[in-house]
Formats: sequence, C-alpha cells, structure tokens
Amino acid sequence: MIDQEHSLDIYIPKSLIGIVDVIVQHQSSNSANLLCLPNAKVEVFFFLEGSKLDHFYINSSVSNFLPNDSNNFAVAFSSQTHPIKAKFKKLNAISAVMNPIAAKAIMDTPAWTIKDLHLEPTMFKSLNQIQDSLNTLPTFKQRALFVEKFIYKRLLGSKYLDETLEKIKSLDTLYADINSLFHETQLNFSGYHYSRSHFNRICKDWLGVSYNEYLIHKKFRKAMYIISHSNKSLTEIAYELDFYDQAHFTRIFKRFAGINPNAYRKSNKGVVPEMILLK
Repeated sequence: MIDQEHSLDIYIPKSLIGIVDVIVQHQSSNSANLLCLPNAKVEVFFFLEGSKLDHFYINSSVSNFLPNDSNNFAVAFSSQTHPIKAKFKKLNAISAVMNPIAAKAIMDTPAWTIKDLHLEPTMFKSLNQIQDSLNTLPTFKQRALFVEKFIYKRLLGSKYLDETLEKIKSLDTLYADINSLFHETQLNFSGYHYSRSHFNRICKDWLGVSYNEYLIHKKFRKAMYIISHSNKSLTEIAYELDFYDQAHFTRIFKRFAGINPNAYRKSNKGVVPEMILLK
C-alpha cells in the first residue's frame, strides 16, 4: 500500500517462478498521465470495476487500446523497446508481469509476434471471464491466487511445457535492493551450445529479440533502478554496467526510455521507477 490516493499491492507467485515475476494490483483515485518504460515482459492486464481509462498504447500507429468502457476489457501486451503511454481518470487494475517466454508457454505464440504490441482481448476468450471473477473476489490476495491458478493451469496444458521448464533453469535476479518494490528476473541463455542460426531462432521465439538485444535492454533496466535508488554519477553507472563510456550509456538509455538518464533522474516518478508522471 502506498497512500490513500495510490496503492500498489504485490504478490510473488511461488508456483510460477521464472514464468511470472509478480502479480500486481494498482489502484488510483486520482487522474494520471503516465509513461511506463519498456520492461521486456509480457503482461496480462485486467481493468477492474472503477477504472476510467482515456488511452493505453505502446505504438498508437500499430495498436491503440482505447475501450469505450474499460470495465469490459482485459488486455495482453508486450513492451520490449517502446514505452507504454497510459492516461486514466481512475485506475483499478491487476496485472501478471511475466518473462517473455510466457508468450509461447502461456499464449502459444512466439514472443517476437507480440513485440511492442497489445493483443485484442478476443484472442483469449477466457480473459474477460477471469476479469468477471476477479471483480467478485474481496481481497487482493484472493485475486492474486486466482490469477496464479489460471496461469499455472494454462502452463500445465501447454505443448511447450517441457521446453519452458528447461528455459527457466538458469534464472537471475535483475536488481536486488531493499528499496526496490519489484521482483524482476532475467533469463540466462548463455549456456546454450547451438549453432548461431538455431540459437538466434530460439531467442526470437522465446525472448522476442536477439540475445544481445535482450541483454542490452536488461542493462537499461538495471541502470533505471540504480538511478532511482542511488546518487551514483552517470559515469559510475556506465562503468558498473560495462558500457563503453558515459556517452554510450546515455545513447542506450535514451533509445529505450525516449529521454536521457539525467532527464529520467529529474522526472516525476510514479509508485515504481518505470512510471514517469507526465503533465
């Protein structure tokens, strides 16, 4: 819980370690205009009773989720390289933040097919039914357990179950800090000994991007956390994360965030570091 106007409840599903990092419920009684920095995750997002959404999109020219009545919609999406823009009058939403392998394991589609896209709710007929059930449950813990059970059941029924379990054997924590609200993991594919073409195909299907691009994005995420939770200079951060120099670090950060690290440091952030409050 954050305060009376904004709250963030977090649950880490133990049965889905490596698949789902967290299940989160975000509630806000105040309007907000947000820029959410890309997380290289797949998310299933349920807008619950009370939500009043103006817009929600990753790339408005490709996919713009703008329901007439957001209470009747759920949405699945993946943000790899572009920030998400969201504007709402009120928000009551629960989401499962999953590693990109969930695209294939849970949704039966290669991760690259939903890179920087949202998926229409009709693609998963059961999502809106899940949303109806979530609206009837009285506590966050009950809602989180319901979502965990739903995803776990889909995973067990997946034809990619064995491959998925093999992919999560090597899992790393992205950034560990006592001040960090989020539990975020990264997948480690460095131990695979395949031909280059086969390895690239695996990464595209399960991560949505090349392995090198995936690792670069994780550097960006680590930098985001460090900037948010420390006073380290950009030069120190660049050195710590093995960028060539500060200029290289700034270019990479701006490529994903759309703003440079100094502008991010000075920005008005939301309840988690990846949320930037816009005027």
